Amino acid sequence: MNALIKYRNDLVERNRLEYGVFYDQLKWLGYYEGIELEAERDQILERLKDNIQTGFKETKVDTSNLSPGCRLCGAGEWSCLFINNRCNAHCFYCPAPQETIGVPETQTIDFHTPEEYVAYIKKMGFKGVSFSGGEPFLTFERVKTFLKALRDAFGNELYIWMYTNGILSTPQKLKELAELGLNEIRFDIGATNYNLKKVKQAIGIIPVVTVEVPAVPDELEQLKKAVKELAEAGLSHLNLHQMRLTPYNLPKLLDRNFQFAHGPRVTLPDSEITALKILEYTKQEQINLPVNYCSYAYKSRYQKSGFRNKLAPFIVKPFEEITEKGYIRNLAIVVSDWQQFRQLFAQLPESEQSKIQINEPQGKVLLKAKMLEHFLPVTKEILVSYTNMRLSEQTGDIPDVSRISLTSARNIYIESGFVVNDLSLRPNLSNLLLQLINGKKPKECFEDEQLFIIWQHEQIEEGLPEYF
Repeated sequence: MNALIKYRNDLVERNRLEYGVFYDQLKWLGYYEGIELEAERDQILERLKDNIQTGFKETKVDTSNLSPGCRLCGAGEWSCLFINNRCNAHCFYCPAPQETIGVPETQTIDFHTPEEYVAYIKKMGFKGVSFSGGEPFLTFERVKTFLKALRDAFGNELYIWMYTNGILSTPQKLKELAELGLNEIRFDIGATNYNLKKVKQAIGIIPVVTVEVPAVPDELEQLKKAVKELAEAGLSHLNLHQMRLTPYNLPKLLDRNFQFAHGPRVTLPDSEITALKILEYTKQEQINLPVNYCSYAYKSRYQKSGFRNKLAPFIVKPFEEITEKGYIRNLAIVVSDWQQFRQLFAQLPESEQSKIQINEPQGKVLLKAKMLEHFLPVTKEILVSYTNMRLSEQTGDIPDVSRISLTSARNIYIESGFVVNDLSLRPNLSNLLLQLINGKKPKECFEDEQLFIIWQHEQIEEGLPEYF
């Protein structure tokens, strides 16, 4: 477990740096407290196992009746457009400031016109779009303009939903959205102290009405009461999120004396337990309401890898491959005997030869993983690299840039670069490397730091995380 322990220690140190002087004021989960909470979580899941389906490598509970939007999210087929960046609520758990209207934006790219965003959706091949914020009702006319443009361009092929706190929602506005083709609306009832009036107004107007709210540990009883009432009113879905800590919401979360756990982001384990308790409550009370627990583990693993998988096909080379996590794998061998290599190369059909790049001056060959065993007799070193990608408004200092033309007047760019560069493996580790590439998880990957890094870039991790 040496590699895993080092990784966790690195996460702790990263969190210490992020929160600085506030770090020691936070109530961090102790070792035995973590074990107790994990045991409680496991007991709830054990009691639920015959009544639920877990999905996405057991990071999402329950998947038996997800909304179409949630299914598209899991498949990486969803674009979230932040239609503005101002909110009229003051939720203590909000992770970021919401203070300016701004322009519609997604993945750091601004869209000043609906036509540009329509072109983006077409180019990327998304099947779902959501409007978020901020609060979309603050720029209601803007929402309608973008919604109409998307519906005109895609007809019913695109699933479109909107997030709202509901404060400015009215039956008339809901009818306008329905007439323009909004498929689903999602209310955060935590923003209105669990007032359900606006949610009930939407039921029967918008085809799918969902409540989506963080699972707040000290509001469990309020949430239970709301669940019963919402089910009786005909709510379509209840989505519960795990709360997380950010520098922005830290002062308010500190006041509530919550416990925090380390990870890629600091989360609240008790929030996860609360969500599972609500799910169990609906089963025990036979409340007919689909409850989807959307863990932070799911979000951090599937939403990020989903977008990488959208970008990677634009730039992947013939000798490279896209991993489950959406990184581009660049695999090379350092050749020990070029004469023998050429003999082995000649044995391959032309279709396979064309997918291999030979760089004799550098002494190496770039190839796909399935070719590794074929050339193992002439391999003295294996080099593994991984490329990450991001969208950019314009070309910058990063040399590897690919242009995506949206319209005759608008381009965006994919910037790419190695996040792991020429990680060196001995040939005798090729079997373990191929196991990791093919989705297996040998125990050695938790001991060897190099294999652990490969696993992190190849596979989406399974299960809800351990608390530490």
